[in-house]
Amino acid sequence: MADTCRITRECALKDPWPASVADGSPTFINHTFGALTKAVDEALNLERDLSHSLSWDPACINFQEAAEARWQDCLQLSGDILTAQVVRASDLPMQRMSMLLHFLIESTGPEEALRFQQLFHENLELFTVEDGDCQALLQTGARQMNALIELSVAAEAQNFLPN
Repeated sequence: MADTCRITRECALKDPWPASVADGSPTFINHTFGALTKAVDEALNLERDLSHSLSWDPACINFQEAAEARWQDCLQLSGDILTAQVVRASDLPMQRMSMLLHFLIESTGPEEALRFQQLFHENLELFTVEDGDCQALLQTGARQMNALIELSVAAEAQNFLPN
């Protein structure tokens, strides 16, 4: 009696979609984008605290370092999202929003920040998704985009105040 020879590799028999797609659990991008939005909120709050602190007050001595460290955390998280593999269709808009937040954090002035905001509004369809949870995260990112722009404009205005 003849034996049948298996010609298909073992790895080809596995499910082509990762488990996170098959069972509906959050992907790496989804999970990390949630962490990014929390980190940006914390960094924005630290910046607000910094703008209301007194430089000579010993209680406020570490505000600048804490804010800078949190912004670096935000850049690291957004970098992780940008290099991650897109697993679901909902990952792509979050990856784009992460890139936008990254560019806004590193923007050099309000003109550049306002240009990013304009690009966002011109291409709104690239930042939308049908999944309600993912859309809520994207809306948080859009709110943070506006807050970063306000921060940039306020910082520019502060530079032009007489001493």
